Amino acid sequence: MKNYVAVAFFILSFASLQAQSVNDSVASPPKPKAGFISNFIFQFDNRTENYYDVRGRMNGLKLGVEFYKRFRTGFAFYANNDFYRIQSPASVDDVFRSARFNYTSYFAEIVIFRNFRWEFSTIGQLGNGSIIVNNYNNTGAVPAFAFSDTINDVGIFDIGLNGHFKVFPWLGLGSGVGIRYVNNLPDAELRGAFRDPYIDFKLKIFLGYAYKGIFKPKLIRAERDYYKWREQKRIASLKKLFGK
Repeated sequence: MKNYVAVAFFILSFASLQAQSVNDSVASPPKPKAGFISNFIFQFDNRTENYYDVRGRMNGLKLGVEFYKRFRTGFAFYANNDFYRIQSPASVDDVFRSARFNYTSYFAEIVIFRNFRWEFSTIGQLGNGSIIVNNYNNTGAVPAFAFSDTINDVGIFDIGLNGHFKVFPWLGLGSGVGIRYVNNLPDAELRGAFRDPYIDFKLKIFLGYAYKGIFKPKLIRAERDYYKWREQKRIASLKKLFGK
């Protein structure tokens, strides 16, 4: 009797494995092909920065190209939305200055994780710009404007981590953290103010997906089905690994 049970169990197990193999082969959609140029980038950044004790805003625009859905490159343009007071805790009270920083940079971004909705990447930027400084006389009751100065050829190096969620295939909302370094800036107070960690919020428009959504919606559905299948497969592998 035990032999019959063992044979029946073997047959049922083999049949189950075969059926699962067939289902997997049928259910697995083809992997979407990533072309040499896979997307075009049009992105707005809104950064929150601290210039010593003053919180400021820096707005940015990125334009670029994505290759093989893994590497992005292009140019970015950033500018403060206003003049902000720059005063280090060690400076004297009769010195009053406000400044505004504008710069252009080249960026390179590498995707380290992605699925149909989520993505995380690391980015670096290299460029230069100018700082406009307004100087005031603060000896009276009200600060009086004295003169304005412009510091050119300020070098920047920026590194950060980004992430976004696609609300629609062509529209993403994201956030990131990073730090910007400034070079060729002899003024230590300004250098300390504009070399500071930041948090940014992003609005990303994927022009390539917008084109597919209008003219080739089947490609978007195929990509969504593939990532859904891949996620289910990974979850099943984890459950099998931990015996669940």
